[in-house]
Amino acid sequence: PTTLPPDQVLYPRTTDYHWDRFDQNATDEEVIGNWKAKPDGKGQGPLGFGTAIKFKTGECLYDVDWMKRDEDLGLWYDPCMWNPMNCTEGVSFSVWEKMSFGDDVFEGGKGAKRYLMSTGGDFNSVQGRAWPGFAIYHEGLDIVALVSTGEKVWVLRVSGQLYNNTWTEIGVRFSLPMLTNPDLAFEGVGGLEKMGGLEMFINLEKVGHTIVPDSTARGSTIWTAEQRLTHNGRPRGKPVMMFGCHQNSELQEFGEFVGFAGTDESPALIDEVAIWRRALPNSQLNYFYGGFSPDVENIDEDQFSAMMQGVDVNDPGQAKAAQEVLEAMLLGPPTTVPPFPTRTADPLAKKSTTEWYTQDTTTDAVPTSTTLGKINSRDGKRKSILSRQDIMSGMLRTEAARDGQDPELVQDRFSLAYVAAALISSDPENVEGWETVDDWTTEEGASRTVRELEDYMLAWVGSVNISAERIDDPHWRTTYFDPNEDAMRYATAGNDMVMNVDKIPLRPIRDAGEIRMKYPDYDGWEWADAKMLWNNPRDNFTVPTGMFENIEGCNDNPVTILTAVYNGLTYTAPKRKNPVNIHSRKFRIDTKVISAKVKLNADPMLGENMNVDHCRPDPVYMKDNPIKLTFYHNEVAKTKRTLLWHSDEYWEGLEVRHCVWWNDRFGINGAWDDHGCKIIATDDARTDCECHNFGNYAVLAELLEEPESLRVAQWIMITKWVGIIIGTILLTFFAVLVFVSVIVGEMFHQIRMWCCISYMIANIIMLLTDTSLCYDRHENIALSMALVYFYQAAIVWNTCETHATFKGVTSGLINGRTSIYHPFAWGIPLLTIGFLMIVDGETLGTHPLCFISWERPVIQRWFILTSFSFVLTIIFTVIVIVNIMKVQSHNKDTVMYLKDQVKGMIATSIGMMVLWCYGTIGYFSYMKTNDMDVINMMPMFQILNGWFGVFMFLFLGLWSRRFRLGVNNKAEEERKKRESGKAYETEESPRTAETSPMTSRPTSPKGSIHSGAEDEDGAPTSRPGSGASQAAGSRPASGTSQPAGSRPGSGSSQPAGSRPGSGASQPAGSRPGSGTSQVASSRPASRPPSADAIPEEPEETPVEPVDAE
Repeated sequence: PTTLPPDQVLYPRTTDYHWDRFDQNATDEEVIGNWKAKPDGKGQGPLGFGTAIKFKTGECLYDVDWMKRDEDLGLWYDPCMWNPMNCTEGVSFSVWEKMSFGDDVFEGGKGAKRYLMSTGGDFNSVQGRAWPGFAIYHEGLDIVALVSTGEKVWVLRVSGQLYNNTWTEIGVRFSLPMLTNPDLAFEGVGGLEKMGGLEMFINLEKVGHTIVPDSTARGSTIWTAEQRLTHNGRPRGKPVMMFGCHQNSELQEFGEFVGFAGTDESPALIDEVAIWRRALPNSQLNYFYGGFSPDVENIDEDQFSAMMQGVDVNDPGQAKAAQEVLEAMLLGPPTTVPPFPTRTADPLAKKSTTEWYTQDTTTDAVPTSTTLGKINSRDGKRKSILSRQDIMSGMLRTEAARDGQDPELVQDRFSLAYVAAALISSDPENVEGWETVDDWTTEEGASRTVRELEDYMLAWVGSVNISAERIDDPHWRTTYFDPNEDAMRYATAGNDMVMNVDKIPLRPIRDAGEIRMKYPDYDGWEWADAKMLWNNPRDNFTVPTGMFENIEGCNDNPVTILTAVYNGLTYTAPKRKNPVNIHSRKFRIDTKVISAKVKLNADPMLGENMNVDHCRPDPVYMKDNPIKLTFYHNEVAKTKRTLLWHSDEYWEGLEVRHCVWWNDRFGINGAWDDHGCKIIATDDARTDCECHNFGNYAVLAELLEEPESLRVAQWIMITKWVGIIIGTILLTFFAVLVFVSVIVGEMFHQIRMWCCISYMIANIIMLLTDTSLCYDRHENIALSMALVYFYQAAIVWNTCETHATFKGVTSGLINGRTSIYHPFAWGIPLLTIGFLMIVDGETLGTHPLCFISWERPVIQRWFILTSFSFVLTIIFTVIVIVNIMKVQSHNKDTVMYLKDQVKGMIATSIGMMVLWCYGTIGYFSYMKTNDMDVINMMPMFQILNGWFGVFMFLFLGLWSRRFRLGVNNKAEEERKKRESGKAYETEESPRTAETSPMTSRPTSPKGSIHSGAEDEDGAPTSRPGSGASQAAGSRPASGTSQPAGSRPGSGSSQPAGSRPGSGASQPAGSRPGSGTSQVASSRPASRPPSADAIPEEPEETPVEPVDAE
């Protein structure tokens, strides 16, 4: 039927009788049962009609003051309402219902009657009696319409039309049958309607029609007419209209009502009862629902969304009407289309124009875009955009898109693409709405509309029979179909969208040598507006044609290819991405969005009998023949800015670009994914991409962003802090002991002391980086430069130790060279910082953890420079290990002296390499790895580095025998001090005693303390350690001379072969340990080695040394 103007479909304008609030005028006598408006006597009515009446067990209402006078005939009553036989033009009546049905509705038999409305019309077929009037009621599974004149009865039963808990409009049209011309029955539905009779419509759909009146149980069509129902039972009483129950004149005598509509368990809601004193023609059937769609169901929010979801879009007529409504909502209503199904105000009401468009109704309604006020809340914007999306989803259905359809019959479906484009355009209202949807991870966003739109177009264009032709018209063709080409080529342009959908056979194209097809065609009519309005519309792409070539049963079929360019989707697409390779939380789509999709169709001659579900693009072929795209950026910009020194604008601009495609299967609702796409070339203005998946493509730009993601969990932070604090205490103890101890204060432990002090200071600075000091860029630079300075200084000091050990095992130089290493250990880190300041000064101080810079090249340069120290460390360490494993005879004693501390040196070197060498834990922890497939190593690094001070104390301190001896010696001294009550003074100064020789030549004899003393012959075979000369080949340990071949350990000479340990000579075979000679079986007197000696098996608690003679 024709859609009428809005002021012509309202109940007040079209009906003769209308009960919109039939409870308002009901007197107490007209209320049956215990019905009360409050608290539960009303419910939400159909959209825009306010509240409805809710009936439960034994409840109903009736009206006795409703019938009008017939002014034309001068009658006090209305003849048509008095008896339907007087309705010369017929009669129509309608009611809205929302019924609840229980299990009893499915029980056998007709079941109890549940009346919606009744004027007392009734019949008794057994007795052949009939009461004039009309009624609508439920009986079991049937909806029944009844019209009785008293002499004749028409009953129309319709089964299977039960809508549980859903607002449903039931309309009835009746006119006295014209049985004098039975030939009309042969004219189809139109002819039957001309014959009259009783018809029923549910939600405007005709569901039943009866022409011949019912017969009595005896088969007669003549009934015994009973008195009609009046309010007082008298013939001239007022007629009665009942809602939710029924009564005839016989029941009235007993005061009995039957057929109650509702029960406590299954209440009934009734609203908007209307009567027309004529049979409505087909052009006015929409009067039944008074400006509303009969498909509106379960309304409590947006009326457009509910109406659109209820429309049967598989029906072409309904789909077209719904599309007009949708277009009016999204693009503004045309002058000929009402804002349907929004209820329109009565034009006869005295209201201003403003009031006309802002009239409030008793139910919430969302008007069209031309009348809708601006929504300010985020929840309101999200609800609005999602409601519109739901509407669109209800329209973009493809169940009826079956292969082999006539091109003319389906082309009206295509125009929906133009309407759908408005929902994903760059309109500010859309952009704000979709941004609010991004907050909800459960919502897919605008990508859902894009997918549904493209699937819709692929289905409907693909359903066209491209072999269609008109035998009677050889020149026949449609707007988009040319039978001479066997191709359907559809093109459309909407708000920020240009789309082409072609259904073509691929075989002829490939036979012609066209391996790839190029898109888009900027000379086409669809690009006329876009070329004027869009920014830089130059993007292009090519699609391969052999994606089905190697799949059996697919290569010869026609294929539908959809290509589209979305200018607005750049701003409305969901802000989700694959975090594996796209790390930045701050990003944007930097180009238009291009779409390319294909769908193989069945052979038009075979139609749906041919199964092509297995025909999917060959992934192997697509990897070798990807879709090639050229994008032009929305903003011409470099991916890295060249900034002035220390600019505060560092975090503005682009960082890196990615070629991406929308992966529907990523996560819950899809995301932009770079897996499957790659950049071929890129510059400031454009990017060339290749993708081997069909879908939606774009260039995603990661934006420079001050990161916060490196902050680790609290338990990791606490573990690190505990390690640093404990390490600081232990390293402080180590440094103090080396500084004051006679035994531990030699060159190697002094180098270790400076290494530990450097690392300890660096770790203390690291504690400061966990505070807010890093947020200020000036403080960030100061802390980061101090941090890397001391870490690198510790690394260089470690290298210095390996070099000193290298010199010791190769040249015998093992003391007195500490000062040589200071310029290297403190100067190299200073040069490194200066180099970084000159080369990368503009990016320093940008790391969130105060470590040089957030730029990867800057951190790479520091790790490379630091790794040079590790290279030297490895070289020196390898040489030292080789010499220890294969000792040279002239350096045997020196090697044996250094062998003990080499183990700790190697362990420390390995630990530092693991933490600070290029490509190891620290490298990946501090460096931004947005384009690298690596795990987050920062938690592991924080723990290991925090506790590395403890490891250094273990490796460089406790693993050294000399250090343990110094600890024990100091402990013994403290014990004696406490016992004697006075301080113990050593015989030799800790800084003048030669605890180790400077060269391979022995020190001065007789325990004298002379720096650099040598013996007369300078023999290089003795082990340094004492202040006296030693014979060649002997192991030095004491302050007195020893004969050649003796074992060092005492302060006096020993015969060859004797074991050192005493202060006097001992005969061969005697056990050392006393200050005098002993026989082989005697127990030696207890006497410790000298303070400078390193015994092979030192006492756990050394005693006070004996004064030199």
